[in-house]
Amino acid sequence: STKIDTDFNELAWTVGDGSLPPELEEAMKGMHKGGVRRIELPSTVVFAARNNKQLPLPSDGNKDGKRVFDRLFKTDATLLFEVLVTRIK
Repeated sequence: STKIDTDFNELAWTVGDGSLPPELEEAMKGMHKGGVRRIELPSTVVFAARNNKQLPLPSDGNKDGKRVFDRLFKTDATLLFEVLVTRIK
């Protein structure tokens, strides 16, 4: 599985493997293929996830994404994920 950003902004991982914050996985429980959900993670969870290397990283070619990611940790910010389930194995 990978947490690295792709050209399609897809993320693939195994539920429960610890690669994403548990709060994010908990918020996605019950989602089905084609389901959409907006999930907010408070700054305390975001900083803990960064320290545990559990956040998706922008791809090397995504300069805007890298700039925003670096700025994210200079503020006390909530992180918003918009999740669309495209496939479940």
